[in-house]
Amino acid sequence: IEYVDENFKPHKETLSGLAARVVQHEYDHIEGILFTDKLSSLKKKLLKKKLDKISKGKVKVDYRMKFPNAK
Repeated sequence: IEYVDENFKPHKETLSGLAARVVQHEYDHIEGILFTDKLSSLKKKLLKKKLDKISKGKVKVDYRMKFPNAK
């Protein structure tokens, strides 16, 4: 990955493991890609009910969540 720091100094790093996954995950968000976009159609069908509940805010979690379109 190539980037500039807060002082506009350029850097170039090769990432692997968890760091690489985190950077790729965040870059996907910038590009408008969600993890569900990467699922096969079979996995999407298997997870449909669960994903629908999540998108509607009908899930039990141990942390606060905000669902702007939840009813």
